[in-house]
Amino acid sequence: MTGVNYFLRRRRKYRYLIAAAGVTSLLGLILLLVVKHFFLYTLLAHFFLNSGMVLACFGVKGGKRAFLENWAATYLTVILLGGLLGWLMGSGLIPAGILPAVLAGMTGLYGILLYLMRRRSFGNHIYEVRLKKDVRQLVLRGYWDSGNQLRDPYTGQGVNILCHTKAKQFLDETKDRIRLVPYRSLGEQEGLLGVTDVDELILCDGDARVKIGHAAIGIADPGLLERKEYDLILHASVL
Repeated sequence: MTGVNYFLRRRRKYRYLIAAAGVTSLLGLILLLVVKHFFLYTLLAHFFLNSGMVLACFGVKGGKRAFLENWAATYLTVILLGGLLGWLMGSGLIPAGILPAVLAGMTGLYGILLYLMRRRSFGNHIYEVRLKKDVRQLVLRGYWDSGNQLRDPYTGQGVNILCHTKAKQFLDETKDRIRLVPYRSLGEQEGLLGVTDVDELILCDGDARVKIGHAAIGIADPGLLERKEYDLILHASVL
């Protein structure tokens, strides 16, 4: 659980991980002593108890996709480590007949670590972000993009780009003044981006907070960010 928390950058406090693992271990012991039918025990332990442990450790933040990532990373690693531990306890030296299985296990572990490192590299740039404007507040996931150098030529502000769906939920076209800012994408496409200001943008990095007053928020085209793992592209100057 600590490995998943570290590599996937879930930022859960260790006391939650320890408590969830401890309670799950106790429940697993009770289940082992009470349930005599092996198939029923396996079903309850693997699909309910362990899934509950992942849910207790990391919660529901990030939705179904994040939960499945947490579950898969935890489960694959546990299975692999459990199999290697069982083999070490029972085999002593490496018999020739088991060598292919050991190599397959090491290959699987290497693949898992590569995936986790890729996720960590990407996850290092995703933060919880809060937008505030008068009495309104929106909590979302922001991706810090060093390549986002877009600035409002009228005010000099760095422009953060908000998902179109979230913008419709948060902004009020009748109250919020929206100005058009020219931009050019990597594909040499030129256009105008609707931009407005919010009272405050707060980036949360663990216990640290970065607060930016009167932050410029651009409204992305429909479909551009809707299927991403984040709702906001942060300007490079935010960090």
